[in-house]
Amino acid sequence: MIHRLKLLVSKLFLLSLTSAICTAQSSVGGIIVDADEKPMEGASVLLLNFKDSSLAKGSVTTKQGSFVFEHIPANSYLIACSFTGFKDTYSPVFSVSSDKDISLPVIRILEKVANLDKVTVSAKKPLFEQKIDRMVINVMNSITNTGSTALEVLMRSPGITVNQQNNTLSMNGKDGVVVMLNGKINRMPIEAMVQLLGGMSSANIEKIELITTPPTNFDAEGNAGFINIVLKKNTQFGTNGSASVTAGYGIGGGPVTSTGINLNHRIEKWNFYGDYSFARTMPNTEIILYRKVMNGSNKVENFMNSDRDDFRRNHSGRIGIDYEINKKTVAGILLSGFSNLYGMKAVNNSRIYLNKTLDTTIIINNPERHPLDSYSANFNIQHQLSSDRQLSVNVDYIYYRDANTLSYLNDFYKGNGSLLYSERTKSSKETPINFWVATVDHTMKIGKQIDMEAGLKTTFSHFINDVRVEREIQNRWTLDNNFTSKHNLEEIILAAYTSFNIKLGEKTNAKAGLRYEYTNSNLGSEVKKNIVDRHYGNLFPSLFVSHAINEKTSFNFSYSRRITRPTFNDMAPFVYFVDPNTVFSGNPALQPSFANAVKWDYLLKQFVFSLSYTHEKNTITNFSPRVDPITNRHTLVAENQKDKDILSVTVSLPFTITKGWTMQNNISGYWQQLNAFYKGVPLQITQRNINLNSTQSFTLPKNFTIELNGAYQSGGLFGIYKIRSTTSLNFGVQKKLGVNGGTLLFNVTDFTGVPHLRFSVDAPEHNLVTNGDVKFTATTLKLSYTKRFGKLTLKENRSRKTGSEEERQRVQ
Repeated sequence: MIHRLKLLVSKLFLLSLTSAICTAQSSVGGIIVDADEKPMEGASVLLLNFKDSSLAKGSVTTKQGSFVFEHIPANSYLIACSFTGFKDTYSPVFSVSSDKDISLPVIRILEKVANLDKVTVSAKKPLFEQKIDRMVINVMNSITNTGSTALEVLMRSPGITVNQQNNTLSMNGKDGVVVMLNGKINRMPIEAMVQLLGGMSSANIEKIELITTPPTNFDAEGNAGFINIVLKKNTQFGTNGSASVTAGYGIGGGPVTSTGINLNHRIEKWNFYGDYSFARTMPNTEIILYRKVMNGSNKVENFMNSDRDDFRRNHSGRIGIDYEINKKTVAGILLSGFSNLYGMKAVNNSRIYLNKTLDTTIIINNPERHPLDSYSANFNIQHQLSSDRQLSVNVDYIYYRDANTLSYLNDFYKGNGSLLYSERTKSSKETPINFWVATVDHTMKIGKQIDMEAGLKTTFSHFINDVRVEREIQNRWTLDNNFTSKHNLEEIILAAYTSFNIKLGEKTNAKAGLRYEYTNSNLGSEVKKNIVDRHYGNLFPSLFVSHAINEKTSFNFSYSRRITRPTFNDMAPFVYFVDPNTVFSGNPALQPSFANAVKWDYLLKQFVFSLSYTHEKNTITNFSPRVDPITNRHTLVAENQKDKDILSVTVSLPFTITKGWTMQNNISGYWQQLNAFYKGVPLQITQRNINLNSTQSFTLPKNFTIELNGAYQSGGLFGIYKIRSTTSLNFGVQKKLGVNGGTLLFNVTDFTGVPHLRFSVDAPEHNLVTNGDVKFTATTLKLSYTKRFGKLTLKENRSRKTGSEEERQRVQ
């Protein structure tokens, strides 16, 4: 079956590639010089339509002062050129006829601007920007986010819930979030992704996009939407970059250090770029758990608290090359990777009460070492078939390795404090994962009112998941076959999509798309073959409509269908002991869930009002409890539930109070209802909550800036658990040290106290009563310094995407 699918994919790629037929087009070229007849390198050149001065195309001049615009349709044009320190200059009007190349006379910038020493142009974007299908968090423009990690930025973002105990993310009350880096999905376990974000310095992050209604060229995976973390890109000519360093201390935690650097070198047809970041934190986690079960007439209560002396260390980097083969074709190679290490030494104290009387105490010494490593390679080529047709091909290889080792020294004591016995247990998990991803995307214009996109994609995945649990019996380590297993998974996902951008009128636009995905997934172990052998295909339609009532008012409507597939870790079970009676595990029996979502937006000037509704069938809830009252064993696994409904309202209210005081407010309200099962019995959980996020920015004299950020979340649902409210307050002050002196910043995060994750489920009729309180972070003081260097001449960015943009997340 897999062999036939590979042949099918190869044929589809060949058909797509042979469609690249070039058509003859006109070109416009010329040379720009200064008053001394010297070529002007890096001058900005704009091709303007003569009729209305609208922009047709833009470029910058080469080292020889030349420029060329390809594929220019017949019309009348003029050239506008500019360069810092020189007056804007325009060419005479000229006409372009079909299939005739134009060589313009030399353009001279004759008048130099007098008495102009320095020109500084700056436009600071707001921290939060609400757009039609996403909210954009401009990380690089927030001084309270400087020196933070990507995970800390997300934790302070509107509508995002981060559960570090279970290493999960939810957005707008919905699980199944897909995380992307620069538009590339990271196909790694979600707990690995959370740890990676926990070690990623914000110094190299430009912005974070919270995409709630993805279009059809995105994978159908992830019913909550996408979180796209965009790393800083450099569009400057020559050699340039920026560097930053942060040092701080977490009160109740430990030292915090991070650094980041990005470099860019553009010369003629070559562009070399790369970045590197390092971060190390010591959060010192505290966990308190409680559960109660009835065993007949006996009430058994379990109290557990864990003090973890933990740390996170992360190295991550990228290096890439783009080469302009000719005016129509650009090829590139991108290599990236990271090395993440989480370590801890925990002392867990578990107390078991029988009918209010202390029966047993367990002291657990639990060190852990958890390295996560990944590297990937991308080859891409982009070819301009004509002025309105483009073909892109991408091939990606991704390798990921998760190796987790833990040991447990368990000392059991009677209720009176005397030692009963001691036992030793150790567990390990090693998961190497390999992915091959290939895509072909084609864009073209169909008439004046319709643009079309179409593409093919295939993903081949393979992993081996080796889990071992050993117990010391009479001074010998013996395998525990109840938890030891070795699983193999092979999976192929084939996808094809098409979408149409349609201009329905002067004020109305629509985008309609359809995506088809076929999944072939097989999971087996050394003991049992074909534990999972699924073959299924599904259609995923989407529709977007935008209508402008007038220049200041518009509304949008969107509909999309999404899928959440079982994560690889859940399909190949892992084992993690909190104490001898509490264990996290996977569930190979999980089925995919499907969601239908609609969303309405009303935009009035810069204000945005949104209403959305989602209905999800076969909902997957992470770490759902299974309690055995006889053995007092508490197992947490992912399970399918009947369905889930989510209704949300979001309001974005930016204000400019005075010239130096701006305010961004985001308000979100949610109603959630989960229809679940517990041991086959229906269980309904309903929750209402509101999230508030406000950022105040103050621009002061002498290059000082102050920012104050506050957030409040009233609560929500995580699986079958209810989450209690949290608050967070952050403060920062920034000083620019002259034109070339860099920027110095001091900030404090969570200065009024660290937000806790408090969760609970109270269903005594199902013998299900449990709650917890977890603290992951500390009030942290940080001092950061950032400096830019190199040439500052702008050059147009290459517009391209990589092949695995919809890939790297589902290995959760």
